[in-house]
Amino acid sequence: MTTSSRRSGIILGSVGLVLVTAACSSAGTSTTPSSRSSSARSMTSRPSTMPSPTVTAGLLTVTGRNTELTLASSTATALKNAGVQVTQASPATAMSSGALSFPITGGALTKAGLKGRLEHSGGLTFKHAGRSVTVTSFVLSTTTGLLTGTANGKKVPLLDVSFAKMGRTGSGSQVTLSGITSTLNAAAAVLLDGKLLVTTFKKGQPIGTLTANVTTGESSMSSPPSAPSSSSSG
Repeated sequence: MTTSSRRSGIILGSVGLVLVTAACSSAGTSTTPSSRSSSARSMTSRPSTMPSPTVTAGLLTVTGRNTELTLASSTATALKNAGVQVTQASPATAMSSGALSFPITGGALTKAGLKGRLEHSGGLTFKHAGRSVTVTSFVLSTTTGLLTGTANGKKVPLLDVSFAKMGRTGSGSQVTLSGITSTLNAAAAVLLDGKLLVTTFKKGQPIGTLTANVTTGESSMSSPPSAPSSSSSG
């Protein structure tokens, strides 16, 4: 065999070896449709490790009764001296004790902590020198520590409330929350002074004590509400 023939044989052998190696490598790494399908089935059949959705706390549906407001004597005297009259707006009523009663029309509270809202009908009318402002549809929030109302079609933060001295009595679906203290919200003070043309109302002015007599559609609530971390000041 000549030198030229030997070189040709070596080159052809090398090329063949490269082709065989490439073919083997391709066969070892290729994924057939059946293997892809098997892999997908394996992945989807694994049990989920995601946590189950958290069950929300049970709610008590509020069905009725009333909230009473006993006006602070210092504020009652200040309003009288300024010639400002405060009366109930129907269907709110004046009680023989001197407190004003606002019917509870609905709302909801959590069983744990009594977080939620009490909705009312009726309201308060403030009068001075022929001018008047009526605030109705009170909503007492035990979550934010705020009592809001509606005046001239707009929502108004009326009272900042505190549950720090609140007591709870009653059983079953009948519960009384007493000793809820309240002060005038800053936005309400601006509204009343502006509409009545007086300088009588001040932010933080003691308004009085609230007592909520609540009927719920279920059994008794387990604990009083904790005081909100911070009350809204409007």
